[in-house]
Amino acid sequence: MADILLKRDSTLAATYVPNTFIDEYMTHADGEFVKIYLYLLRCMNHPDTTFSISDIADKFDHTEKDVTRALKYWEKMHLLRLEFNSQEELTGICLSDSINQPNAVASIPDEQHHAPGTVLSGQSYENPPVSQPDPAPSDGAGHPLPDRMEYSLNQLAQFGEDEIVQEILFVTERYLGHPLTNVEVQTILYWLDKLHFSQDLVEYLIEQSVAKNRMSIRYMDKIALAWAKAGIRTLSDAKQASEQHGTAVRAVRKAFGISNRTLTGPELDYVEKWSKEMNFSDEIIALACEKTILKIHQISYEYADSILKSWQSQNVRTLNDIKLLDAQYQEAKAKKITAGKTAARTAKGTIANGFANFSQRTYNYEELERELLAHRR
Repeated sequence: MADILLKRDSTLAATYVPNTFIDEYMTHADGEFVKIYLYLLRCMNHPDTTFSISDIADKFDHTEKDVTRALKYWEKMHLLRLEFNSQEELTGICLSDSINQPNAVASIPDEQHHAPGTVLSGQSYENPPVSQPDPAPSDGAGHPLPDRMEYSLNQLAQFGEDEIVQEILFVTERYLGHPLTNVEVQTILYWLDKLHFSQDLVEYLIEQSVAKNRMSIRYMDKIALAWAKAGIRTLSDAKQASEQHGTAVRAVRKAFGISNRTLTGPELDYVEKWSKEMNFSDEIIALACEKTILKIHQISYEYADSILKSWQSQNVRTLNDIKLLDAQYQEAKAKKITAGKTAARTAKGTIANGFANFSQRTYNYEELERELLAHRR
């Protein structure tokens, strides 16, 4: 195919776009973010252009949060600096000259380039919210979980210099649709730093949660802890576990006789709990569902859950364990019935003997007759 010659035959006003931006930054950025940056360059070439967050939002049919997110992204890439007043309101945007420097490297801006107390996604960490993720259990079935920690401002800044962390936080923001809160950032760092999750695994966790319309970081953290306890540390491990979870869903549907619909969110939560948190096999989960139907003659995830909790408390891991428990239960039940019958027979015998042992009264009828005749005289 012949080369295409680009030429211009007009003297229209133009906007200068650095080659470094095109070569190093544009290819990795979200398309909407690129639009915002190009528009900033356009406005810089025409200082008299009216500029505000709301104006940009209207121009590109975005929300103001979308525009703010784009600006914060380019600040992370060290292509601009956001300036704030004492009320932390955006008052200025300074485009950086670093993009024109050779071998420019995208990195988190220095702390002094941010509003006070802001780092990474522009969220404040000097006064973190009171609410924190649930503490990780230190024991239980499976691998022990490391304790959580509250990362300091300096630690957050160090994490922010890591390109993998930058990318994960950016991807998470895109999936969740909002700038990450302190709790969300701390939780993600716990997965990476303490649970030693790979980048692919974290992104897969978030992707799968969002696909289920589960946007809560607490839900994602619950799954992450279950994976960690099960020894899952890589993407392939997680996919294998997800496949097993799929077989658990099919086992539950078959045991409960559900064929004309998919499981609802709360129902899937139960299956996920049984297979991932309690680590029961498909066969044991299905058996609990079957016992539920036999006992109460209707579908009840709560009842099946109570059965599985009872088995877990008795360290059940195999079908043979359940058979042994059932045998012990039947034996205890038979003994109870036998003891009851014995007690009943004993009580009956006691009553009968009571009547038999009753002291009968003896009367002298001749003496009574003489007394009666004597009274008549």
